Amino acid sequence: MSENNDFFEETEEVESDEYFYERADEFIALANQFADQNQQVSHLTAHPGKISASFMYANARYSIWHAACAYNQAPDFKADRQVILDYYVEQFKLMLEDHLDEYQENFDSYFANSDTEEVKRFV
Repeated sequence: MSENNDFFEETEEVESDEYFYERADEFIALANQFADQNQQVSHLTAHPGKISASFMYANARYSIWHAACAYNQAPDFKADRQVILDYYVEQFKLMLEDHLDEYQENFDSYFANSDTEEVKRFV
């Protein structure tokens, strides 16, 4: 394993970034636009499951690009393959668990007025 700590130090302080949640909300707003049947770019309109899959794919692609940028040598990047995978899997798992807990605790209030046929919006 290489001694590349730049990548991990930078990403571990993400939540202390004052605009972290604002950027996340902008990504979610864009995803919600893709679920909106009345949007301007109708060829991108899709079921939320397909939007989620595209969102995850884009996040994975961007995240690995970001990780690769922290390296100067391909062999070091390749040597840290498992470290990088473990880091992202753990971070995503923690975020999923936090949001799962929140939605389980607040499900009734988040979806109190939702019609079962209506696409539920992110809160």
